[in-house]
Amino acid sequence: MYYQSQPLGPQVANTENIRTLRSYLNLKARIKATDGRIFLGTFMCIDKDKNIILAQTDEYRGVSPPPPVYLEEKRFVGLVMIPGKHLVKVEIEDLEVSDKYV
Repeated sequence: MYYQSQPLGPQVANTENIRTLRSYLNLKARIKATDGRIFLGTFMCIDKDKNIILAQTDEYRGVSPPPPVYLEEKRFVGLVMIPGKHLVKVEIEDLEVSDKYV
């Protein structure tokens, strides 16, 4: 018998946006969440709902004692998933700029 192989999973169009997202894989990302936390880690993936996974991630949380003092608390959280509904801002490290300052 002859069976035609079928692709596994949905097909993803290779659009300019998809190529751009793929170029960000394994780069440092900085994400600000709706609750004010900032995550700094390695961009691993994103899905259709804009949920983002970061590896080797540090979480920064602001601590607000009486003004004018503002302290930042840091902790290592490892592999994290930030839900798309909580994204405020996503930044990817620009390697061309960062290489100039090394």
